[in-house]
Amino acid sequence: MKQAERDNDQLGVILRYCDRLDASLERFGRSFDTFEADIPFQDSCSLCLIQIGEAVARLSNEFKERHPEIEWRRIYGMRCHLVHGYEMFDAEIAWDAIESNIPALRAFCEEHFIA
Repeated sequence: MKQAERDNDQLGVILRYCDRLDASLERFGRSFDTFEADIPFQDSCSLCLIQIGEAVARLSNEFKERHPEIEWRRIYGMRCHLVHGYEMFDAEIAWDAIESNIPALRAFCEEHFIA
């Protein structure tokens, strides 16, 4: 498989987890107050953010360098924080990523993904 195909596959993974994140938001609500108080809601969204970060890590450096408009390191950093932060979960930071960063990432992936 060529690198361009692997990159495209990872864009598809990101889109699938964006869809799952949206499903969680629809199920639990689009409210920070609900998110902050509901551990299963946080867990559901965190899993999606972790998987998005994993897919970003599997994108080639060349692809990421061609698209500096996306903060790839910050996305992967969120994954690392969620995986290794243990009890340091910050609902405000996670919610900000969900509300501010994921929509732009989704739009980018939709534009570049070849079905």
